[in-house]
Amino acid sequence: MVNVKQKNPSMLKLLKIPSGDDVIIGRMYIAEGEGPHATVILLHGFPGVMMNLDTASDLQQKGWNVLVINYRGAWGSQGSFSYTHSLEDVHAALHYIKQNEVTKENRIDSERIALVGHSFGGFLALKVATLEPSIKAVASLSGANFGLFAKMVEQDPSFKAQITEVLREGTYFLKGASVESIMEEVRFHQNEWDTFLLAPLLTDRKLLLTAAVLDEDIPKLYFHDPLVSILENAGAKHLQCKVFETDHNYINKRKEIALTLNKWLYEALN
Repeated sequence: MVNVKQKNPSMLKLLKIPSGDDVIIGRMYIAEGEGPHATVILLHGFPGVMMNLDTASDLQQKGWNVLVINYRGAWGSQGSFSYTHSLEDVHAALHYIKQNEVTKENRIDSERIALVGHSFGGFLALKVATLEPSIKAVASLSGANFGLFAKMVEQDPSFKAQITEVLREGTYFLKGASVESIMEEVRFHQNEWDTFLLAPLLTDRKLLLTAAVLDEDIPKLYFHDPLVSILENAGAKHLQCKVFETDHNYINKRKEIALTLNKWLYEALN
């Protein structure tokens, strides 16, 4: 029997992406076929409990390229972790996959790139999109809002203790980060990192916002509902929203999240 090698098969490969003076890790899920394929940059949360690699694989099987990055100082990437570095890392990944040699090797359609993020990654997706006009499609899954976090810390001492514990646990897994360094970043950038204030800059984008009813980390009532109202009042032209009966990590709705993203991507990038 003659073995016939499949032409342009689906692939999974590691990328070394320059960011600042360091190199971050990228996992590139390349869809089957000659392409070029529309590509999703998929951004994980803090510190990365849910990496969404299952979603990346599901979307790849539906014909999308997916790049999952690890921010500096996180999960094997070089450098020190900070929220500022993470924003820079998303910009660096976007620039990297638009280079001609990289697009050719990975069958990337550089004109059809979407940012999709969960939790901290949802914040990154929305913020970076406001600074990158080429990004026409953005999805935030239970996205964080650090302007709101800063206000809640100022108003409620008990919340400060709660968020301090979350940061202490998370920074254990990250290089170069501390509770104090992250709290100082958030205080300094609280207005420019407030997704409610960023919303008017996103009204012309294809947007998907999701929330989880049982989410105790990013409660729907405080984070999702006001953002949806602000976008609607600002005249967002292409806003889609979906709410799931699940927890912050969508743990029992993994397939549903992938199906929702696939449907939205098809409408947003085709």
